[in-house]
Amino acid sequence: MYLNNIKLLFIQPCVAESKKIRFKAEFSSDVSNIMPYLNSVVKNGSYNSNMPSFTFKKDNRLINIYANDMTVAKAINETDAYSIMDFVKDLINETYDNKNSIEPNYEMRKKPAAFKIYSYLPKKNCKKCGETTCIAFASKLLTGVKTLNQCAVLEEEQYKEKLKSLNDLLELV
Repeated sequence: MYLNNIKLLFIQPCVAESKKIRFKAEFSSDVSNIMPYLNSVVKNGSYNSNMPSFTFKKDNRLINIYANDMTVAKAINETDAYSIMDFVKDLINETYDNKNSIEPNYEMRKKPAAFKIYSYLPKKNCKKCGETTCIAFASKLLTGVKTLNQCAVLEEEQYKEKLKSLNDLLELV
């Protein structure tokens, strides 16, 4: 076992969502050398080798892993905080155990721009999604306010490939 434990340091009200919490926890070991492997395993993550840090979302929670600690925003409560800490501990340990079969990824993924997402949308401005334009819908996809299944036009057979590309692109978000 690479990471023996994670110790909760503090819990505070979440800045992004007032009914949720944020917290910080400390690792029993430095995990910076595992981050490029996490970057290969967690497809919606972003690795920053300069810091080093690894950031990803899990069920709308924003998880930031640093060399010796982690921060999490939008956790539901203290029980949820411990559950997330267990998840991260297991993720790091499983990744470490399997690192010989994982190609490390040192690339820093970037969020796609709204125009990149827009390029895959039907561009019909039909308003069925609740937005006045497809570019507005693309922007809301980036922020997580909207989901791809809210665009009924994308369900049409002719957009099947574009929908797949959009799913791949939005995996980073």
